[in-house]
Amino acid sequence: MPGITLLHMVDQSTVQRLLDHVTFGHGAHFLLEVLLLQFAGVFLTFQFSNSLLVQVSNPDLFTQAYAAASIVFIGILLLFTAKMRKRTFSSTLYTRFRLIVSIFGYLVASGVIILFGYILLILTITGWTGLSRLDYVFSAMLTVLFAALLAVGYHARVVDEQPSRSTIVGTITAWQESLSWVDEDERSHAKQEAYDEFNDRMEDLSDLLSHAKTVEGKQLQSDFEDWREHFDAHSELSKETIIRGQGENKNEQLAEEHQELQSIRRRLRILAGEQE
Repeated sequence: MPGITLLHMVDQSTVQRLLDHVTFGHGAHFLLEVLLLQFAGVFLTFQFSNSLLVQVSNPDLFTQAYAAASIVFIGILLLFTAKMRKRTFSSTLYTRFRLIVSIFGYLVASGVIILFGYILLILTITGWTGLSRLDYVFSAMLTVLFAALLAVGYHARVVDEQPSRSTIVGTITAWQESLSWVDEDERSHAKQEAYDEFNDRMEDLSDLLSHAKTVEGKQLQSDFEDWREHFDAHSELSKETIIRGQGENKNEQLAEEHQELQSIRRRLRILAGEQE
C-alpha cells in the first residue's frame, strides 16, 4: 500500500508539472472554464464559416488572409506565454524548450475543442462531406486564435496574482548582493549594518517566494525556508563559513549547508535572468 501511495503521489506531481507549462500554477479549473466558453464560440463560428465559405469568390486571397491572421495570433501566443513564464518561480520554465512545450500545450488544448466541436456540431448533423483547403485554413486559424485567447486569459490572472518581473529581479538581486556582508572588516561598524541589511533582504526574499504556485516554485520556496531555518540556528561565525565555504578543515554540516545555499543561488540567478 505505501508503494501504491508513493506511485500515486509521483504521478500526481508529474501531471501537475506538465500542467504548469500551460496553467503556470494557477489551476486547471480556469483552463476548463475558458475551454467551455471557447466550445460555445465554436458552434457560432462554424455556423458562420459554413455560410461564409459558400460565398468565397477568391480562395487564394482567403487563404493568404487567414494564414496572415494565424501568424499574428501565433505572435500573440508567443508573447504572452513568454511573459508569463518570467512571472513564475520555476527556473525550468525559463528555457526555450519549455516555452515551446507551453505553446504546444495551448495549441493542443485549443485543437481538441475545434475537433470536438466539428465532430459534435457539424459531422453529426451534416455527415462527412470531406474538408476543403479552405476548411483546413479556417480551422487552423481558429485553433491558433483560441490558443492565443487562452494565453491572454491566463496572463491576466498571472498579472493580478504574481509579483511583477521588476520586483522578482530586484528582490533576488538585492539578496544576492547582501551576502557580501561577510567581506566587511570585522572591527568596523559597517559589518553590523551590512548584516542587518542581509537579514532584511532575507525576509524580503522569503515574502517573494511565498507567491510561488508552480511545483518547482514551491520546491524552491521549501528548500529556501529549510535552509534559512538551519542557517538562523548558527552563530554569526558559522554563518560566515556557510556563505564563504570552507578550506581544507571542513565541518560536514556547514559544508552541506553551503552546497544547499549554492543550489538555491543558482536557481535564483536563473529567475533573475543572470544565468541560462
